[in-house]
Parts: sequence; C-alpha cells; structure tokens
Amino acid sequence: MSITIHDVAKRAGVSHTTVSWVIHDRPEITEETKAKVLKAIEELNYHPNYLARSLVKGKTNTIAIVANFFSSTFEMEILKGIEQSINSLKSSYTITLFSTLGQHDKVLSDIVYSKRADGVILMSISPTDKVVELYQENNVPLMVIDEEGHGAIEVKLDNFQGAYLATEHLIKSGRTNLAIVLGDGGKLGLSQLERKKGFLQALKDNNLPFHEQNEFYISDYYFEEGQIVYKRMSRIASNIDGIFCAAGDVVATGIMLEARKQSLRIPEDLSIVGYDDIISSSLIDPPLTTIRQPLVQIGRNSYEVLVRVLETGTTEGIDKLVYEPQLINRSSV
Repeated sequence: MSITIHDVAKRAGVSHTTVSWVIHDRPEITEETKAKVLKAIEELNYHPNYLARSLVKGKTNTIAIVANFFSSTFEMEILKGIEQSINSLKSSYTITLFSTLGQHDKVLSDIVYSKRADGVILMSISPTDKVVELYQENNVPLMVIDEEGHGAIEVKLDNFQGAYLATEHLIKSGRTNLAIVLGDGGKLGLSQLERKKGFLQALKDNNLPFHEQNEFYISDYYFEEGQIVYKRMSRIASNIDGIFCAAGDVVATGIMLEARKQSLRIPEDLSIVGYDDIISSSLIDPPLTTIRQPLVQIGRNSYEVLVRVLETGTTEGIDKLVYEPQLINRSSV
C-alpha cells in the first residue's frame, strides 16, 4: 500500500496541511516542526526519493538537462558529450531529462519549487528574466546552451559566422540564386535568427539579391521535412542553384534525396550546405558540405563547468563559453 500525506502527518503528529507546507518550504513552519515532518518523510519514504533526500540533505546530486524535445541531432550530440564527461569524471551527479514541449517557464519553475535538481543545463531555450531570478534566489546554477539567458551561464555558438561561411562558400562556387531553409516553424529562436542574418549579410557583401520566396521553414528537424520542403521549393521558386540548410544536416540530407529523385545532379545542378557536421554527413552520396560545431565537446565542457560551479559554489571567472564554427568542404558544393 502506498504511503500518503496523511500517513506522514499521523507519524509526525501534525496536520496534512503542515506536511504540505514543509514540503514546499513555507517560512511559517518552525524548525522543530519541520524536523519532525522531515523525519517522518524519511522513515516512511514518502514521495519520490528525490524529494525526501533534497528536503533532508538540501541536495539532490542531480543535474537536470532541459530541452523542448530531445529527438533532434543537436540535443542528442550534446547529450553524448555529457555522458562522456560523466564517465571520465566519475561524477557523483546523475542527470535527469526534462522535455518542456513548449511550456518552458512551467517546467523550469517546477524543477526549483520541487527541488528536482542542484543545477540545470538548458538547451536552445531562452529563459525569462523571472525564471533566471528564481534560480538565483534559490542558488540553483542555470546554464544556457545556444540561447541567451542574462544572469545565467551562457554557452554561445557563433551562428552568424557559421551561416556567413556557408553562404560565402556557395557564392564562391558560382551559385547566384540561393535559398535558405530555417527551423522553428518560422518563430525563429536565437540560433536560427543569427543564421538568417549571416546568410543575408553574405549575400549583401557579394552584391547578390535575396528573394523572399526563397526562404523556407521546417518545424521538427526531421529527415522527412527536408523531402517535403524541397518539393515545396521546386513548386514555388525557380532556378535555385544553391541551398543553405540552416536547419541542420538531417534536413539537408532529406533535401538532397528529394532533389536527386527529381533528377537533379548534386553539385552540378544544385549545391547544398548543411549545418552541424553529424557523422552521417560524410557517408552520404555525395558527402555533404557543412558547418561543423563541436556539439559533443560542448556537452562535455558544459557538464564539467556546471559540476565545478556546484562544487565550488561560485561562477567567478565563468561568463560565456564561446565556440567558433568551421566550414567542412565536401562534395555537395
């Protein structure tokens, strides 16, 4: 039979409301009452163990990894780096994954209020000032990867420069009518917005026009979306000879497959540059030219830095971690 809040209240000799207040760390409760309730919680193993341990010890030995979803290559590669770092450090911290599915503030707030983690790594989500303030007030370090979080530890990727390199490479190969494929379904987050700016700046610097009908969007960063977006591209736009797929290599691969189904030769008729440099990019035919960002290394370093912050209790000397992109020239251009 499962233990209820009433069982805890009976063991501690208090009301179930008092138990609830202790769990939520309300200031009205005296230290003596709090101690009795915490003892009952521990003896009865009430609530998930993480809650009892965090209330009793003030520490969960858990780092939360938070993203909108974890099915895209970006998140999976960073997770790979985090796992490598856990193994190499032999860290006492475990990780727990939280998918926000668009409810960013709710999930991030619940982690603090429910004492789910000692620190949080947030991927491609920009926390509100209110959320950052909540984390600061509760001494929970918050790290933000590939987004902005004023007051959090920021891990930055130079997406503007990466897009500029990709677009410039297409132009130097003789391409003059370029299209761009962006993610986020048109509601551009920081990385996609910066990639769009880099693309447009490279066109401007090379005196090439940009036609709005050459801008396309996908939502979930899936391979199939690349196929769908190219079908749409071939209907709407004409004479496109170069594509910068800012939405990543997986989508770029879908574009390449669909273009070849329509009897286009790559790179003779159409050149394509992707983004991320995932392992499969070098294995497809032709191998994909892309922008490398060291996602596994970013995962490793991010975890190590957050563990150091948790162990030292300070972020002194840590401001922003910045990673530079690199053009990987293969055969799709």
